[in-house]
Amino acid sequence: MQRSEGVQNDQVGLITRILFWFAERRLGKVPVGARIRALDPKVLRHAARLDLYSASPGAVPLHLKELAQLKTALMVGCPF
Repeated sequence: MQRSEGVQNDQVGLITRILFWFAERRLGKVPVGARIRALDPKVLRHAARLDLYSASPGAVPLHLKELAQLKTALMVGCPF
């Protein structure tokens, strides 16, 4: 059982819906972390910008990105 559900699709504004659409297109569903970040739209906006900058080609080598994602997922106990 999760501690927080985050916001639902009918509770968000236009910008958040667009960000959710991109997340769902990329990952297949909107992660709970994004829904929780959406409780404060400013935090969601800044987190999305950080994701875009770190995902841009050439910023960090791909193998280092994958290692960092794997290590973080292991540390927080991410199921996927």
